[in-house]
Amino acid sequence: MENLNNLLVDNQLDVIAELTPGDKKNHKIIFTAQGRIEQFELVMRIVKHAPDLNFFEIEAFRTRVKNLDTFSISIAHDDDSFSLKPTDLLISHNEEYRKISLKIAFGKTIPEEMKQIAQSTAFTLLDHVLGEYDFSIKIGSVNFLETPNEENAVPLNEFVKIFDHLWQDKLKHTGIFPLSDNEDRWSVFEISYENDPDSKKLVQRNETADVLVGDFNYCYALNVTADVDSKEILSLVYELEDTINPALQINKQGIHCQNTFYQGVRTMLWHVQDKQSAIALAQRAADQYKTLSAKIECEFDPCWSQYLRWVGK
Repeated sequence: MENLNNLLVDNQLDVIAELTPGDKKNHKIIFTAQGRIEQFELVMRIVKHAPDLNFFEIEAFRTRVKNLDTFSISIAHDDDSFSLKPTDLLISHNEEYRKISLKIAFGKTIPEEMKQIAQSTAFTLLDHVLGEYDFSIKIGSVNFLETPNEENAVPLNEFVKIFDHLWQDKLKHTGIFPLSDNEDRWSVFEISYENDPDSKKLVQRNETADVLVGDFNYCYALNVTADVDSKEILSLVYELEDTINPALQINKQGIHCQNTFYQGVRTMLWHVQDKQSAIALAQRAADQYKTLSAKIECEFDPCWSQYLRWVGK
């Protein structure tokens, strides 16, 4: 493991490999970005292209620990040291912008000079208890309190079930891919800008796509933009959209999330599984419409930031 991490450093790959021992054939090598979302795509690529190993499984991101009753993280700083267990973090929560925000208080006394380190350690603890990907992507704001919010504060080990219930049952991010475009529910609204009050952006958001928000399998945002200067061109854009949609729905490759129209440009957004295949698919569809000025881009957006840009609290 030391050699592996040295190799990662030598190649300037800002991720870390960790070992989780198991029985004879179930050891795990976990690649972690330690919660840095900007490195998540790299972690996923490393694991995707990793070789098969006889006695090791290779996984992306820290997964949830199973032994919450005995799990703890110990930290030594100068002459002081302390440990944090899941029971030492008292969690209050709110639903905010279709994600979950946290307020955290310590259930044990932390010396003043150790509080900053304790807060950093708390983030690592959350990585291990909620899972690195879930904590980074599905949790919104995190704030630390001097005293717990007694109204709904629970220890972190109890919050795990609450978190899953909030995400799947209350926020309805079930991860279940809609069966067909007949299930789509579109909301339509306008956005005005202070610096350009006469120009408004029309937004159409597919609320059905909300079930896949934050899903590990749909990390890529595919944008297809087209200049629209006539009804004829707009009609072709609609045809292009109707060509891409069923092609992506095959094998659940992607879901149509949003359309915007602003200053003569229509932008169509899908969240897709694979970047390269989605770009190729969209390009083949666009090539059928030679008179369209279409631009295709696909970026890593595991937080679904474009889709959630204008949601209310």
